[in-house]
Amino acid sequence: MRAAWIVLVLALGAADAIAQGCRRCSDRGVAECRRCAKDACRSEKPFRYCSIRGACEECGGTGLAECERCDAPPQVDLAALRADGETCKARFAPIDAFMGRPLRHASTQRFEITFDIEKIDAGKPHAAMHLYLDRLEALGETFRADLGAQDADFSSTTHVLLWSRAADQEKASAEYTRQPSTTESKLMGAKPVVSIFYDKGHLHEESELHQAVVHQVAHCLLSNVWDGVWPGNIRGGWVDEGLAHRYETTQFGGVRHYCYVENDTLMDFEFGRWESEVRQGTDRGEGLGVLSITGRNTVEMTPVERMYSWALVDYLLRAKPGTLGPIARDLKRKRPFAETIAERLQMTPFELDAAWQEWIRATYSPQKKPR
Repeated sequence: MRAAWIVLVLALGAADAIAQGCRRCSDRGVAECRRCAKDACRSEKPFRYCSIRGACEECGGTGLAECERCDAPPQVDLAALRADGETCKARFAPIDAFMGRPLRHASTQRFEITFDIEKIDAGKPHAAMHLYLDRLEALGETFRADLGAQDADFSSTTHVLLWSRAADQEKASAEYTRQPSTTESKLMGAKPVVSIFYDKGHLHEESELHQAVVHQVAHCLLSNVWDGVWPGNIRGGWVDEGLAHRYETTQFGGVRHYCYVENDTLMDFEFGRWESEVRQGTDRGEGLGVLSITGRNTVEMTPVERMYSWALVDYLLRAKPGTLGPIARDLKRKRPFAETIAERLQMTPFELDAAWQEWIRATYSPQKKPR
């Protein structure tokens, strides 16, 4: 009788184990690679490749290993993941060769990052690289929502290179953005690239590096979407700079960056929040109208024109949702601005001016907000 009881207990235990499934892999047939777990890739958003994980010989860069505790078949194609990892590794290998040493790289389906910063408040280099990759994905999501764009509308990933040495920035910027620079540079169009030197004399803290990345990547996304055409040099500077400044303002509370194609000079113009300046100028009757700010290239725009360009983009996104994308697409096709707003807004430039100024008075405070 006692033997029968023991058999029953063992049978019940086995049945309970079957019901619970494999505790290591939850019946997926694969579990986290133990070696990679010691310096795990920590991204909140899905990512495609990480060179730190890609160097692991045990898992072949997949971050996964077949479960040794159960017989469940793997629910993911490990061979395909390894092959994709090798494709990504080959994509970044020429950069390592050109820069003369192995670098940290990571990618998603939409962005690539090369992260060569050793000391940063965002965490240890591996973790900081994934944080910046998550931030790029978040910006991409916002951009697509604001302009009504889909993944298929982009011809390429945007590649961001971040450096902790000036010599590396100069070398990389000349090669990959075609603009030798000691601070920030970018290549826009069909295959966008951003290269930034994290220099404490120029970007005083980590949040300013993040803000620089947001500003420059916004330009690249706009240049790439739909057609690979940068609107900033075909008289669409107002949407080019206005949108980049808008993301600065919404994410960081103010503006710090101005874009130059040929040099890295900063304008002698007050940084920070612009709502009060735009409101006061409008109240005095000194605000710029749409015809004063549209039709200029990015590098030709004055500081005040950039400020009102930001306000016009802000107005379109908040008061006329769904219109900025079609308007930007028309600009990239060189359609006359008056024709565009007649179709997209059912307004003349003068009617748009009146509606925009009314919105400014109703939305922006004349009192300067604290930074």
